[in-house]
Amino acid sequence: MAGSHPVHAGCRFRLSDLTVAVLGAGKIGSIMASSFSSCGMHVIATARSRERIERLRMQGFEATSDNAYAVRKASAVFIAVKPYQYPALARQIEGHVAGKPVVSVMAGIPLRLLRKTLPGAEVYRAMPNLNAAVKRSATGLVAPPGAQYKELVKSILSCMGRVYELPEQLIDAWTAVAGSGPAIIAEFIDSMILAALAVGIPRDLAYDAVLESIIGTAEYLRARPVHPAQLRDEVTTPGGTTITALKIIEGKGMKSALIDAVEKATARAARLAREIEAMLEETAGDPQGGGGQP
Repeated sequence: MAGSHPVHAGCRFRLSDLTVAVLGAGKIGSIMASSFSSCGMHVIATARSRERIERLRMQGFEATSDNAYAVRKASAVFIAVKPYQYPALARQIEGHVAGKPVVSVMAGIPLRLLRKTLPGAEVYRAMPNLNAAVKRSATGLVAPPGAQYKELVKSILSCMGRVYELPEQLIDAWTAVAGSGPAIIAEFIDSMILAALAVGIPRDLAYDAVLESIIGTAEYLRARPVHPAQLRDEVTTPGGTTITALKIIEGKGMKSALIDAVEKATARAARLAREIEAMLEETAGDPQGGGGQP
């Protein structure tokens, strides 16, 4: 429902009663807005450019450049701006968040910084991924100790797909694995399609073959929870085509490259927190800071 007090009654609440603010309705923010709207919530989405605001309105959302207004009207707040835009945003909304659940989907910014910059709010961290567009996000959620609105927040996030509650020390790794995962998987899909083209399969057939193989494999592993290596061994026969392909992949170091990529991405998410905290300290005493929209 609209207003300054979140709706919460254990598991007995109607999402259609909620007004939620999505601050920073860019790529992931607009996907979140669409997912929340599909569950019946009233969405107030914010953006900087007039063109973007008009596009959001054409999608059926209430849209504005006024972040403080959106927060005042909302029962729950989701922050989807880029991490480096957060210091300015925090100054705009800090006086309007008390008593509300505020969920950050920004990489790298820990709960302690969110609590410090959003006094009185019940702050959470979440990391969805692009698959929210088809309601198949794997969303990691970090809740504060003794969270009053956790079930409500989980219910809202479940409009995008599955929600997994995590300790905060794992959220940077989740960002690297699940948040960046669709991009990494898309690279693998593109490589498989190029490989299919190299052996003469037409592009449209190659695309379908690769996607169906990936979807089918994922469904197989979910329905029959075995180690992926067991599936691999079931397909691999002595002297066959599969072992020939696997030998090349192993020789090129695909697994090592993926492990290194995820480790580096996790470390990058952790560094973001230090960089944002330094920005907050630099601008803490600047009366002119944060005047513009993030």
